[in-house]
Amino acid sequence: MPWIYDVHSGGTKIPSLNHEKIRKRAQAYAAKRPWKNKYKLQVRFKGQFCYVDALETDGTVSPLGRLRHFNDRKWSIAFYTYSNDCYQPCFMSNGSKEGTLEEGLAVCEMYLS
Repeated sequence: MPWIYDVHSGGTKIPSLNHEKIRKRAQAYAAKRPWKNKYKLQVRFKGQFCYVDALETDGTVSPLGRLRHFNDRKWSIAFYTYSNDCYQPCFMSNGSKEGTLEEGLAVCEMYLS
């Protein structure tokens, strides 16, 4: 069977040294968005995944998406679907299957706009 590259499997574990850098990039992205006064982006890490949640002013936390890490400039995205209560692979905001962290955050903010 031939080997097939799939951006929605595998990935590279996110080094703990990069966690704060990724948090700052997410906060910088959120600071420029129109919903910045109502929601804050919260990121958490597990292995190769960066989970993105919305933190509302009343303390409610809502999952938005899961970014899969390959390197600092290459991520894939799975959008959280409330109807199925799971993450579904999707395209980045640039129309491709992989992109930057910020392009993945643009997909995650669909619930917030």
